[in-house]
Amino acid sequence: MAKISLCDRCNFYAHTQLLVCAVHPYGPEWGVCSDFVSAELWKPDDPQSYDPAMESECGWHPIFTGKCPECRTPFSRMRLPPEQWRCKCCGWEDDL
Repeated sequence: MAKISLCDRCNFYAHTQLLVCAVHPYGPEWGVCSDFVSAELWKPDDPQSYDPAMESECGWHPIFTGKCPECRTPFSRMRLPPEQWRCKCCGWEDDL
């Protein structure tokens, strides 16, 4: 099957080894999927333009970056943002 990296984050992904998704059972052709619908519940407006050097007063927070501000470990975007942010790798906690 021709599963691509976006498949794991798509609403149509089947989460089974028997087929990739409901739209493309054997995976999208040519490694590109025009039917991708993000299953992520939160994300920065433009993750490609994120620049740590240009962080605003709150731009460092994981709700904007998706990563721990201390060790840069990514937080899951497949669940709603937590009320209390805590990194499982380094132990960083949000003081808010």
